[in-house]
Amino acid sequence: MHPRYAHPQITNIWSSENKLNLWQETELAVIRARVNLGQLPKSVFENISRLLGAEKIDLAWWQQKDKEVGHDLNAFLEERLRYLPIELQQHFHDGMTSYDTEESAFVTMLSQSLFLFEAPLEELVKVLKTMALRYRYTIMIGRTHGQEAELQSFGKRCLTWLVALKEGVKNLTHAKENLKYSKLSGAIGNYHGINAATEKEALWLLGFLPFYGTTQILPRELYVPLAQALTQIVMTISKMALDIRLGARSGRPIYQEPFGKKQKGSSAMPGKKNTIATEQLEGMARMAKGYCRMIEENIVTWEERAIEQSCVERVAWPDLFHAALHSVKTITRVLEGLQVYPDNMMQEIIDSCGCWAAGQAKEFLRHQGAPYGLSSEDAYRIVQSAAFNAREPVEWRKNMRKEICASFEKADSEFFHRRSQKEPTSIQDIISRCLLVVSSELAASPECIKRWHQLLEKIFSGKPDVQDAWCQIFKPSHSLRGEAILYKQILGYD
Repeated sequence: MHPRYAHPQITNIWSSENKLNLWQETELAVIRARVNLGQLPKSVFENISRLLGAEKIDLAWWQQKDKEVGHDLNAFLEERLRYLPIELQQHFHDGMTSYDTEESAFVTMLSQSLFLFEAPLEELVKVLKTMALRYRYTIMIGRTHGQEAELQSFGKRCLTWLVALKEGVKNLTHAKENLKYSKLSGAIGNYHGINAATEKEALWLLGFLPFYGTTQILPRELYVPLAQALTQIVMTISKMALDIRLGARSGRPIYQEPFGKKQKGSSAMPGKKNTIATEQLEGMARMAKGYCRMIEENIVTWEERAIEQSCVERVAWPDLFHAALHSVKTITRVLEGLQVYPDNMMQEIIDSCGCWAAGQAKEFLRHQGAPYGLSSEDAYRIVQSAAFNAREPVEWRKNMRKEICASFEKADSEFFHRRSQKEPTSIQDIISRCLLVVSSELAASPECIKRWHQLLEKIFSGKPDVQDAWCQIFKPSHSLRGEAILYKQILGYD
């Protein structure tokens, strides 16, 4: 995973150092199990454990040997056996195959990663619960098909996010059950090298139960539900992020993700607050779905063993956990710092001219009008007509819809004419007239503002040509003049 999205603890869990140490734990557990069952003297385990414990696994040596032999498990065995006398070497990896050593380590890494993931996930659940309560009485318009629908509270929207997330948590809990199994049943799973009693004892020492009926490896059907549960959670988070992005669009945002006082929303347009974090979560969902698909395809292996699943698991599993953990932490940060604008929510309701209650009005007319012969169709059309009347544009808006501008100069005149209709103050005036004020969302101090004003006065004061050039910048024709090349190249229009 790219360091920008990687979690250091997940990286450590899936590191070669952790993996090889877990391999050694499995090897030692088998020897100890044989001692416990009376198959070996106690001194064998004590001496091997002591000698290997005194010598840390040399990763560089192992990596070089792996390049030579093309087999990481055999390279590991050679690295460890060099510290054991010949009379003890025979007991290390005795009767075992590669995945007798590797399988328990692999499941342990899955469990370690899941344990790391669970606490942040629980925190996200708590944050959503808190938000649902906090905004219980903050009303907003719900939307269906992107259109204004009926009223709801913002707390209710938070609840819908919460219940969807909890479905993923539920599936994750079920999938976790499969991580209690492992195997030590030999090259094709028929206990030729290690008997069932030894397997059971060794796995008990490692914290596992034996899974009966394996090939050389555990069936990958065991792990697919975990990948699917993680991916479902990431996709639910992506859905939440999309809702936030839709509500943060310019014009009258109803909420926005946190924005730092020294943050930059765009490289080209300083006035923007781009939804960087929530957009990134859609990317995380795309990656998670890809990794999940790889893991699902690992179900298919040739007969008792082939190696195609191995390379996938080295990449897909750690990266899936990286994507899942990054998603949970990012959406939690976004929600904890979410800027909610109840005033804009209220303004949306006011601007809807009562249409948010159209459904209820229709039903009222149906029931109250039935005794007088008013049909369901009548009720629908009456309310529909009223809604269209309420949204009828004022005269100047009607004219603009009818008289399509034929030039940018015409657009300029319309723009400046409508500017006089009590429109909000433009940055054109704020800057040229030195009307800057301190913003609580930015780091600029009053002294800084004062200095900027002094500079602006020097730029504009008594300089008509500068002021005229400044005004030209704010004409649509100035901003859109570069579009001519697009029309020429794409449509062939001059």
